Amino acid sequence: MDYKALCTAAEKVIVAIDMQPPQYASAGVLASIKNQMVFIRDNAAIGKNPSKELTSGKKFTYGILSSREFASPDELVLKELIDAVSRIHISSP
Repeated sequence: MDYKALCTAAEKVIVAIDMQPPQYASAGVLASIKNQMVFIRDNAAIGKNPSKELTSGKKFTYGILSSREFASPDELVLKELIDAVSRIHISSP
């Protein structure tokens, strides 16, 4: 896994949420996505696979949340950043 790319991609999502959160997105959904991105970023930064660091039985939900929540043009910009995290994360062996 390219941990540096994953860390960078997750950081871009965090910055986007902090700097320009979508106007109509639920605050709870944004907080959940941001928390998951912080977890991913922090683990990737130290060379750990974030999926393997989850508590037993837990799964990432940021992809599902963004697919259900985001539809407007400004939200789709954020969704593309989130999708980039997924592509890097999923491409790992």
